[in-house]
Amino acid sequence: MITSSLMRRIGQHWLWWLAYIAISLVLLALTSFVWLDYRQARNAQDTVLSQDLLWQEQGLRLHLQTNQNAIENLAYGIAANALREEDFRARSDSLLRASPEMLSVDYVNSSGNRVWGLPAYSSRPQSLVPLDDPFLLEVLDGAATLGYVLYSNVIMAGEPKVAQVVLVVPIFKGTVYLGSVLAAYALPAILQQRVPWWMVQRYDLSLLDGKGNVLAPHDAMQNPSGISRSVGFEPLGHGLKLRASVRHEKTSVTQLWLLGVVFVLLVALLWALSLLRKRMQQRQHAEGALRDEMRFRAAMEDSLTTGLLAINTSGHLIYANLAFCSMVGRTQAELLGKSSPMPYWAPEELSVCAAAWNSLLSGECPVSGFALRFMRRDGERFDVRLYSSRLVDGRGEHRGWMASLYDVTELKSEREALAESRKQLLTVLEGLDAAVSVFDVDNGVVRYRNRHHSYTFPMLADGECCIWPLLPLGEATVERQDPISGRWFLVQRRRIQWVDGHVVWLEIAADITERRQKAEEDRSREAKLQHTARLVSMGELASSLAHELNQPLAAIAGYAAAGEEILSRDEKSSVRHILSKMGEQARRAGQIISGIRNFSSRRASRSEPCDFAELLAVPMQLLEPMARKYQSRIVLDLGQPLPKVMGDGVMLEQVLFNLIKNGMEAMIDTPVEQREIKVTAYESKDCLEVCVADRGSGIKNPALLFQSFYTSKPEGMGIGLNICRSVIEQHQGHLKIQANPEGGSCFVFRLPIVLS
Repeated sequence: MITSSLMRRIGQHWLWWLAYIAISLVLLALTSFVWLDYRQARNAQDTVLSQDLLWQEQGLRLHLQTNQNAIENLAYGIAANALREEDFRARSDSLLRASPEMLSVDYVNSSGNRVWGLPAYSSRPQSLVPLDDPFLLEVLDGAATLGYVLYSNVIMAGEPKVAQVVLVVPIFKGTVYLGSVLAAYALPAILQQRVPWWMVQRYDLSLLDGKGNVLAPHDAMQNPSGISRSVGFEPLGHGLKLRASVRHEKTSVTQLWLLGVVFVLLVALLWALSLLRKRMQQRQHAEGALRDEMRFRAAMEDSLTTGLLAINTSGHLIYANLAFCSMVGRTQAELLGKSSPMPYWAPEELSVCAAAWNSLLSGECPVSGFALRFMRRDGERFDVRLYSSRLVDGRGEHRGWMASLYDVTELKSEREALAESRKQLLTVLEGLDAAVSVFDVDNGVVRYRNRHHSYTFPMLADGECCIWPLLPLGEATVERQDPISGRWFLVQRRRIQWVDGHVVWLEIAADITERRQKAEEDRSREAKLQHTARLVSMGELASSLAHELNQPLAAIAGYAAAGEEILSRDEKSSVRHILSKMGEQARRAGQIISGIRNFSSRRASRSEPCDFAELLAVPMQLLEPMARKYQSRIVLDLGQPLPKVMGDGVMLEQVLFNLIKNGMEAMIDTPVEQREIKVTAYESKDCLEVCVADRGSGIKNPALLFQSFYTSKPEGMGIGLNICRSVIEQHQGHLKIQANPEGGSCFVFRLPIVLS
């Protein structure tokens, strides 16, 4: 018995329980949303921190490598007896000025005694690392023994103690060790001088040793509480790390306030629901008594499509059926009890409606009725025909007047809608930012042009001619420059039927000057990026090309000495042969220098017929030293005869250079006998298809390969393949990568050929 009563109560009130449960779920969902938003904000902040830290580490590494190259140049000058003390000090002074974090530059002999250096001093300052420091002596011995550049471990020197690192560049003449050039860095100064302001505002940067102890700055926290990331600090090595910690973490105070406010509102909503529940129970009892009576009347009213009104003798509305309420867009509660003026009377028709209302109350009931204009809730006007009669109740008493209304606006609305649509179209055309004009197909007489067209293209007299007479006769979409204003427009022309039935041209001109300027700026930036990539590539090949130039220059010197010897013996025939050999070697050196100049020069792109075999000549010549260094073979498989391609020769040479160079670098771990790069080219339909295949380890992330600044090489910049793809796309082609069946990767692209 108790169980059935409980089930009955649950069945009666399940909607209320459902509302309570829904409110609780909303509160839970909001709490979860705030927590997830907080987690996503931290994850996003951590991602930005990692990217900024890698960027800063690369910048510091590039700066240190530049300084190392300058120190190595000093060492090479000393080894070649090409530097005097004054030259050494002048170049050292320039280096110290450019790098405030560098404390000193010293030249010590093989015995460890200082010969030259800056700053000049009679006794070594305490702020510098002593020359007899065990760590310094250890790295000096290592550099002399191994024969290459070394960085010392972190040395604490000076008062107060400052973490320093010494760069040691050994000097050899042949195999004889002459000494070393030393450059001392202050680690705190590196962070102070080489970190941009925006990094300082966002993060706390510090240098850590291999054990995680803070070396610089002195006030850095050992274990920061916020988000923190660290990366290895090369080329200093020795386990040094660069750490970045978020200076100010984003808080979620706003979300907590929002959660609190919503919680209070939900509690208030629960209280309001309980009050509403009591109020609804009271109304249910009152509504039950009227329900039966209203059902019959509602059935009658709902079956009518004619609007019915009842007005008492005092002029108040006492009845309105559903059809009339639907006409005016108002409820019965809003209408009942109202008197003149009625809310559905149009403001411009108040006098006409008031006159008809007074006539109705005075008992005038014309057979033709009253023609009136009413207004719906949304402001829409509609025409009605109103008929009236006396309202007499069952006892014969005059209670007022009964009116019936019919909507007669259907045909009239159609005509007005047609006129309104034309007016709206003209309004839209006048409000457009594009210049719109309509002119005759036969004689070019202007039929219409909007306000923007009149302002943009002023004419002496309307109706004389079209604005773009040089466009082809027919539908077209072209870009044209206005010869008067100099601005560019996208002009679209279509054939349409005018309002008078004649066929006319509709012409729309949209100003695209800013878009073209932006496109030109994008092309300029792309050209600068390509030039930068070529300079980076030439920097990587500088040492190999220097060795390559030494060979023809040495041969020229040898032939010159032999020529002098032969001239002394008066053997003219042999001299002619030697002079020919000297000329060949000189031309070879000149070709190498010319190839470097053309490849690294900055120039505007152009399109011209190019021989593909000639395009391969410069990359093959530049990459020959690198191929010997990596013990790689470059095999050419070119179809004969190959058609000429249309494009920019230097840009296409850069693409071939980057793809072949990347292939050789990808085969470092490949056995020597398999290190082969195969360049294939053959004609396919109306294009030349080119494939550069290597035998490397393949591509691990092909989806990220062509993204800017993505690279799998520690020393790479991540722009080479992105530039290659941009160049090929500028030549109406597409660069793609696919697996090499023999192992490795294949880069395939197509170039348009010159059609005869």
